[in-house]
Order: sequence, then C-alpha cells, then structure tokens
Amino acid sequence: MKAIVKFQILFIIILTMFGCGGGRKFSLAPLKTFDPDNKNIPAPKDIKENQIWDIADMTVFYQIEKVLDLNWSARKIGKGLNLVKGRPADNVNALDEVPNSSWYRNRHYHNRMTLEQLQNGPNVTDGPDQSGLWLIWLAKTEGGTPGLFIRDAKGDAYILKFDAPQFQEMGSSAEVIATKFFHAAGYHVPQNTIEYFDPDILQVQEGVMIPVQGSERQMTTRDVEDLLRPIPRREDGKIRCLASKLVDGKVVGVWNYIGTRSDDPNDLVHHEHRRELRGLRTFASWLSDEDRRAANTLAVYTKDKQTGNKYIKHFIIDMGSTMGSNNIIPHAPKYGSEYLVDPRTIALQFITFGLYVKPWEFEVEPQEFIGRKDDPNFPYFHSIGYYESEIFDPGDWYPTYPNPAFEYATYRDAFWGAKIVMSFTDEDIRAIVKTANYSNPKAEEYLIKTLIERRDKVGRYWFERMNPLDKFKFKQSNDVLTLTFNDLAVDGHLASAKDTKYIYTLSYNKKGLHKQEFVHEPKIPISVNGTGFLDKIFSTNDIKNEEDKIFLIKIQTVRKGKKPSREVDVYFYYPGQNKEARVVGIVREE
Repeated sequence: MKAIVKFQILFIIILTMFGCGGGRKFSLAPLKTFDPDNKNIPAPKDIKENQIWDIADMTVFYQIEKVLDLNWSARKIGKGLNLVKGRPADNVNALDEVPNSSWYRNRHYHNRMTLEQLQNGPNVTDGPDQSGLWLIWLAKTEGGTPGLFIRDAKGDAYILKFDAPQFQEMGSSAEVIATKFFHAAGYHVPQNTIEYFDPDILQVQEGVMIPVQGSERQMTTRDVEDLLRPIPRREDGKIRCLASKLVDGKVVGVWNYIGTRSDDPNDLVHHEHRRELRGLRTFASWLSDEDRRAANTLAVYTKDKQTGNKYIKHFIIDMGSTMGSNNIIPHAPKYGSEYLVDPRTIALQFITFGLYVKPWEFEVEPQEFIGRKDDPNFPYFHSIGYYESEIFDPGDWYPTYPNPAFEYATYRDAFWGAKIVMSFTDEDIRAIVKTANYSNPKAEEYLIKTLIERRDKVGRYWFERMNPLDKFKFKQSNDVLTLTFNDLAVDGHLASAKDTKYIYTLSYNKKGLHKQEFVHEPKIPISVNGTGFLDKIFSTNDIKNEEDKIFLIKIQTVRKGKKPSREVDVYFYYPGQNKEARVVGIVREE
C-alpha cells in the first residue's frame, strides 16, 4: 500500500511539474532570426583546459549527479511511463528554428550553398603561403596528433598536423571533410586545408621550447627532422599535412555542453538546452564524430567587424576523429555504439553472464589494419579507417564520453539535426570529399558511398518518428491563397510522392470551427475567390483584434501501408479578403 501511495505522489508531482502546461500562444511579433549575444563585454578570463578532469567529470561525476537530480529523475520516470515529453530546447524561435548567434549560423539547409561554396567552407585563404619560410613559433605537444605552430610568409598563423605514417591521409582527410560539413551545417569552425610542402621551408624560431624528461629545452632543426622523418615523401620530396589556420581573436579556453559561462553576460541559455548543441548529436552520428566533447571546443574573445563589439564566439574544433579516423589510428568498432565506460552494456553482460553479444564485437579492430594494406579482401581502407553503414543505428548512437546536451536531445532536436544531414545531396557529398585529395580513387568512392548510406539511415530513422514536413510558406495567385511546404522524406527519395497524401484540419480555435480535407500534393488551398472557409469566418464573426486573425492547420502525412504520422501544427495570420498570409508559429508533435 505504501508503495502505491508513493507512486501516486510521484505521479502527481510529475503531472504538476510537466503535465499542466497549455498550448503555446503565438503573436504577430517579428520572428526572432538573430540572438543578440554579441553585445560588448569585458575581456573574460582564460579557462585552462583539463582533458583528464573533463573525461572523469562526464564519465563518473555527471552521471551520479543527474541521477540525484529530482528534476532529471522525474522526467526520466515520466518519459518511461509516457506521461511527459522531453524538456524543450530554450533557444528556438516561433518556427521551431535556431536563430543566428555566436554559436550558430543558418546556412545550407535554409540557403543552399553552391558546390564551390561547400568546397571552400570557412576558408579565408588558400592555405599557408609557401613563397617564403615557415617560422615555427611553438611545438604542438598536446592532443592525439603531433604538430607545429608556424607563421607563413604573410605572417598568418597555422597549426600543422601530420598523419601517422601507416595511416597516411586518414586524419587529415577526415578533418578537412568534417570541417566543410560542419561549416555548411551552420557551426563555427576554423579553416582546415590539405597542404604539400618542402620541409626545407621550416625554420625554428628562437625561444621555442619542447618538454624533455620533466624539463624544457630549445627546439632544434634536428627535432623537426626527427618529427618528419617517418612521414612518406612524394616524388617531388614534399610531404602532406593538415594546415589549420588560427582563428581571429583571443582564445579564452573551452566551452562546456552544460551550464553557462559565469564571466560572459551574453551567455544566458544553458548549453544543454541549446537546440544547435542537442541536434548536434544527430549530425555527429552521421559523421561518426564520437569525440564531440568540451576538450574539442574553443571560446574566442573576438571583435564584431560591423559593430565593433567584443564578445565570445563559440567554435567546434579538432574534427580529425571523425568518419573512420581516430586521429592517428582508425576508430574502434565500439565507438558510436556505447560510452567508453557504459553502465547499460556492463549491466547487460553481467545479467546474461557474458552471453550478451554486442553488435560491433565481430567488427575490425584498429590493429587488424596493420599489414593489410594490399589485401584486396580487406573491407576498409587505411586512408579511411573504420567507417561503416551496416550496423550503424542513428537512434542508438553514443559518443565516447557522455555529453549532457546529447542526453537532453528530444525527438524535435533530433529531427532538426536530421533535416540538416539530409540537406546534403549525393553531389554535395561528392564535392566535399574531393577536397581531401585522396590518392586512392577506390577509397574516395567507398567514403562517398558510406556517407550517403548513413545519411539515408539518419533521415529514414528520424523522419519516420516525426512528421517530415517543413519550409511552410504562402503563395497568392489569381485570388487563390495556398499553403505550400516540403515533404523532406520525398525530397530525400526516402518516400514515394505517389503513395503519399496529407490530411489537414483547418480550424479557428476561438469559435471551435474546423474543416478537414486531404490533398495528394504538398499544397493546401486556403481561400478561393472569397468563398473559402476562412472568409466565411470573417463574414459571420465580429473580429476586431489582429491577433484574433491567427488560424491553425494541423497536418498529418499518410504513406501507403503505414499509419498516419504525428501532427505538425502550423499557425498563421490571415488578414482576410485574400490578402497576404504568413506563418507565425510551428509546433511539432513528438
């Protein structure tokens, strides 16, 4: 009896906390397309990165803290009982989109980029100028990839990173390709290019120190030669590297996927509740970007060129551990399937006495690549690493370490990420992969094929769980007002247009009036020659306030042989008399 009472109390708490909210009310206020988080702020302190603490914090302490958090636990129980939905993202606008900000800028999905723009990505130069010496001013001793900080003949600063000798092209190609995808998706990333250079143009600057047995000494030309000696030379004597241009501004540390930064007055939205960081989970799953954590971010105190304001801009960096690459070795099959230390799988193996077989356990491990370079039966390429599309499950993908923003992601957040992934056509993918300069055409084709297959898996998985209708807008022609939209599943060739219809309910909630019809094309007629449903409402109701002219269309998508989808609610303002209408709000049912 006591257990039942406790359950009832918990049930009431859940409903009180999350179940009593009414429907969202929309207004005629201008749509928020920009988050003004670039206001002038004082210079923030430099937050030092501690990779070991970051891993320990997310893997152990964060996992314990969230279980002890009553809000988190109540939501989890409520979701498990199907009583509540996940906590919505805090920074979406009325159209369920992310405004431009210091974190994100809408690009390819909303404003299609040309193939040339996709290939160029964030590049502001053609790479380091090789007309003169490259002065080494710092040695890169941290992270998984060795490298050098240089200034080119023009004085521009770059980090040079080198592939492992037995995995040439792997890390550098992954970083360049992922950079172009992330930029087109809307994230702030540094410029990364593939370069071939003569080592003789490198010169060590006085005062460059390197660690040696607990102390430091001046770096010498011999040190540079030792670093580059294992790297294969081309016939012209040049070697390959990744050149990452340092971003403009002052680096003030990393940013976290949880909480806010105390010394940044512009940082008002908790990071775990930002849509662009939650939806990043879907994008990262496509590219197998398992190392997406705080250590691979950059907070930069920069100056706005238009306003002159100084503020913090948020970058995603270090994308050499994407697709099949784990920087200097291939990805392990475990990555993407579970956390490095995962209580879920540990418990399953414990309960089943080790009989539970994980999907990835019979896949190729990194050490199996060694010595298999010329084996035609080996399914993977040394320049690609371990990147596959068969066991990949978009809904069951996990980074190597827990990421709070990923864990808070709702279906709406995941759908947002999926529509960005699906915005890359086969031609777009091919164009971006070309910028990696693979020497083996078969490896290049394999990567393109795998990216396409994983893209379609991402789209198919999330578009089946959310109604994939988007880009709603009104068209007026010959006194006919029509709501048009895109069916993203049809656009992405994941569903057939001829086997699809759209059931819609046009309603005016103030009077409880509605009209239900269906169409076979993504076009819904609203008014025809003054005789439409809404015009009748205007003629029979005394409507004085402009906000009383907000109407609602609920749309479900029906595919042949499948159940009707969840609804998409489109709120729109219609002034009457076949005048121009506009969408003022979108709500997606999860």
